[in-house]
Amino acid sequence: MTTLTTTRGDITTEHVDVVVNAANNAMRGGGGVDGAIHRAGGPDILRDCITRFPDGLATGDAGWTTAGRLPARWVVHTVGPNHGAGQRDRGLLESCYRRSLEVADELGARSVAFPLISAGVYAWPRRQAVTVAIDTIATTPTKVEEVRLVAYDAGVHQEIASSLTMATSVRILQGVRALHRRGYHGLRVNPGVAPSGLFWRVVLTDAADPGSSVRYTSADEAKFAGGVVDAMTTPHEVAEQILRALPRLRPANDAPAYAAWFAGLLAAVEPEHALPVSSADYFDDTDGWEIGWNSGLRYPAPPLDADSSQ
Repeated sequence: MTTLTTTRGDITTEHVDVVVNAANNAMRGGGGVDGAIHRAGGPDILRDCITRFPDGLATGDAGWTTAGRLPARWVVHTVGPNHGAGQRDRGLLESCYRRSLEVADELGARSVAFPLISAGVYAWPRRQAVTVAIDTIATTPTKVEEVRLVAYDAGVHQEIASSLTMATSVRILQGVRALHRRGYHGLRVNPGVAPSGLFWRVVLTDAADPGSSVRYTSADEAKFAGGVVDAMTTPHEVAEQILRALPRLRPANDAPAYAAWFAGLLAAVEPEHALPVSSADYFDDTDGWEIGWNSGLRYPAPPLDADSSQ
């Protein structure tokens, strides 16, 4: 079981098995995190880079060297995509985290500290960079037991921490989608914002038994349906918690139009964890649900007749 946390500080002082370096293609040191790791670790890291990577390293790939004088055992170097230079394939950024964890597994590492890859001089939009980090780490099979996202800047650290908390809400919605895929089309979702505007909340209802529902508010943080859901909880695990909370829910497979609509909604939510809102004080849903409170981005309301395709 992997835990994912965030900490504010200097990544070169992290006492972990692996420190991940946001390197460049040349693999000869650079600025930002790359320069800091080489300075703190000393010349042995550069010598190892020259030996192991005579031709550099491809964007999205990862490889390891000694950690030199760092308190870590190894440095895993990965090259993030340069968004500012037009490298905007999200898959390359995901590959950095995935490949780094694969290399860490090859080394037998149990703890890994990551910087927020590509979010500095490579100018990847920060909110999406945070989301990619959290979601990719959460979905990558690994034997690493502890992963830390390390931020030197207080604002970046707070954004990562907020996104980790928000991940509970996203995982609940992903659990609903998982059940729809299993034929539980009667599971309906009504998300909103508390009158204070501070908390997102959602009601999950069995359409065949409207009196049966399970509720969540982000004020409860990771507590949901008598259990815990966090960034590392899988949609399948969330689905099982929902089924325990709604024991009468059945896989009738009778509203594919609603299931398809909800899958589209999640596709709009997931890239930046922008939560949907269907109701709030002074909110008019005539133009559809909002994706991200006060974003102005709307998604069509659910089908009036969820069974219309039958």
